[in-house]
Amino acid sequence: MRKIIVFMLVAFTLFAAYASKPDDRTCIIEAVKSVWGHLTPDTTRPLYYEQFMELTSKSVEIDDWIFFKRIKYKFKNGPATVGIGAFKKVFTFRRV
Repeated sequence: MRKIIVFMLVAFTLFAAYASKPDDRTCIIEAVKSVWGHLTPDTTRPLYYEQFMELTSKSVEIDDWIFFKRIKYKFKNGPATVGIGAFKKVFTFRRV
């Protein structure tokens, strides 16, 4: 009986992760904020913010896996993982 309950919990968690992956736009915004930190313009000046995002979003790669999204940023040395997107959130690893 215990194995069935554990299996049901794992199945429910995996289904919730699959159904609640964040969209690509959210992943791109969080990746750019993670890499550029305080240098990212705020949204009070939309023109600068849009231009900055248009330039820097080209460096973001999103690998869409079944249960989560892996977010990579292209640096000079090559792409590096900067975050994971799951459960409608983006968990970032790199802070500048």
